[in-house]
Amino acid sequence: MKKYIFYLAFFLISTLSFGQETEDEKIESLKTAFITEALSLTPEEAQAFWPIYNLFEDKKEALYDAKWCEVKNGLDTIEEIGEAKAEQLLATYMKMKEERLKLRQEFVAELEKLMSSKKILMLKKAEHDFHKMLLEKYKK
Repeated sequence: MKKYIFYLAFFLISTLSFGQETEDEKIESLKTAFITEALSLTPEEAQAFWPIYNLFEDKKEALYDAKWCEVKNGLDTIEEIGEAKAEQLLATYMKMKEERLKLRQEFVAELEKLMSSKKILMLKKAEHDFHKMLLEKYKK
């Protein structure tokens, strides 16, 4: 119950104080609070954690932007493309997945210097729970 009050209070405060923020910035603020609370990060831990996390997210987004657009455009016209183009798109997709896995492995290696394996898994759960919460709010 305390958790829900915290999120409600944070949401109301962020809505009032960040009136000029875009929706993406609001979501990022909520995500930061959600993950910080879920991992019970101390201020010192948060100071070390967030730069690593944000760098990983930036790299993941850059990879997505660079590769996914090409794959998605191909999927949108899948009925019209030939086998050679399909093979190329599949190779691009698989390369993107490999690069994303490599990024995640590097990210986990960095996190292992800061926190326990259990806390790293708690991060994964917190990310999943946050996305689930966003989807539920979006449905309403």
